[in-house]
Amino acid sequence: MSAGPTISVITPVWNGLPYIKECVDSVFSQEFQDWEFVISDNGSTDGTRDYLDSLTDPRVRVFKQAKNLGIDGNLNFLLSQARAPIAYCLCADDYFFSGGLGRAVQEWSNVPAGTAFIGFNWKEVVKHDMASAFSYNVLPKELDPKMSRVAFFLFGNVLGNLSNVSFNVEKLKTGGGFDERLRMAGDFEIWSRIAKKNIMVLSDVETVYVRRHEGTATNYLTKQGLLFGEHIAIYETLIDEVSAYYNRKQLIDYFNIQICSYHLRESLKGIFYGRITNLKNFLTVKSSIFWPWWKRLTLCLPFAIYERGRERLLVQMGQKVINQTIQGQS
Repeated sequence: MSAGPTISVITPVWNGLPYIKECVDSVFSQEFQDWEFVISDNGSTDGTRDYLDSLTDPRVRVFKQAKNLGIDGNLNFLLSQARAPIAYCLCADDYFFSGGLGRAVQEWSNVPAGTAFIGFNWKEVVKHDMASAFSYNVLPKELDPKMSRVAFFLFGNVLGNLSNVSFNVEKLKTGGGFDERLRMAGDFEIWSRIAKKNIMVLSDVETVYVRRHEGTATNYLTKQGLLFGEHIAIYETLIDEVSAYYNRKQLIDYFNIQICSYHLRESLKGIFYGRITNLKNFLTVKSSIFWPWWKRLTLCLPFAIYERGRERLLVQMGQKVINQTIQGQS
C-alpha cells in the first residue's frame, strides 16, 4: 500500500449551494479511488456547512474557516493541507466527468519531468472566441518557460477556469503559492509566475464540467471593476519579460488593443446597466504600458464596439510573434 493518496482533490467553497453536492458526488463516483478530498469552507451562511457535516468518508477532510480568507487565501490553505504529490483543483460549482479523475492521473504519467501543472479540457476552453481558437492551432502542447511567456502575453490565462488545472503541489508551494492581494486574477498570475521556471502542459483530456452561471465570483467581481487593475499588474510583468525578445512598442500596442479594448467594452456595457466604476477605472488608472488616455479612448473604442475586428487584428499580430518565437527556437 502507498504511504499516501495518489492525488489530492482540493475544493474551496463559499455559499456553495445548490452545486456543492453534485461536486462532491462526482468525486465519490469516480472509478479511480486512490484520492483524498480536502474541502475548505470560507464562511458559508447558506447551509453549505450543514451539508459538509454530513460527509463521513474518512478520505474527506473538511475545514471551516473562522473568517473569510478570500479565494486565494483559501486556495493557499488547501495547498498547505494537500498530502499527495499532485492535486486537482475542483471548484464547488463544477464536477468531474465519469472517469475524469483517473484520466487526469494517467496524463501525469505522460508529461515531461519538471512539469508544474496541466491544463485539461483545452479544446473546450478555446472554442469561445477567435483568438482562443487561434491559440489552439499555434501553441505546442508542452510549453517551456520562453513559450509560456509568449502564450500568457498573447492569449491571457490560456488554462481558463481553476477547475481545469492539476498541479505539482511542491512546485506551487516553493513558487510562493497564490497571491492573496488579488481577488480576480490570482489563477492567471500564479500559472504565469510558476511557468517562468517550469514546463506547463495543455491537454485535450476531458476531466471536468465547468459550470457557467451568473452567480460565479468572476461575474460578481467583474461588475465591481476589479479585474482591470489586476490585469495591468500582470501584463506589466509579462511585457517586461517578453521585451527581451520582441519590440516593446509593438507589445504595448498589442496589450492596448487586446486588454484595454476589452475593458472599455465591459465599461460601456456597465454604463448601460447604470454602473460607471469600470469606465472610471479605465480613464484614471495609470501605467507605463498604457497609450495616453486620449489615444486609449479613441483607438480602443472601435475595437470595443466591433469585437470581431479586434479578434482578427489580434490574430494577425499574434501570428507574427509566434512565428518569431518558433524561428528563434529552431
